[in-house]
Amino acid sequence: MVYGKSWKIRFYEKKDFKGQAAECVEDCASVYETFKFQEVHSSVVMDGAWVLYEQPNYCGHQYFLERGEYNNYTDWDATSPAVGSFRMITKF
Repeated sequence: MVYGKSWKIRFYEKKDFKGQAAECVEDCASVYETFKFQEVHSSVVMDGAWVLYEQPNYCGHQYFLERGEYNNYTDWDATSPAVGSFRMITKF
């Protein structure tokens, strides 16, 4: 089953959607290399669904985010703001 037709996610370096923001519509193997973010504290999923990974290259703990607002990394059940990579969920 296809999950969606479009994907868009926005990350913020501080909680409550503050600080620098970065928007993406495709997979990202290294958040730091692409956006220069060390940590992601909040996020808005505008389209589709995404998996965030704690480490670069899609490694480490995984966090599933559906459309919605996540004011703090604890909203996606993470224990730290470390996000090293992410990818779109296209099927399930």
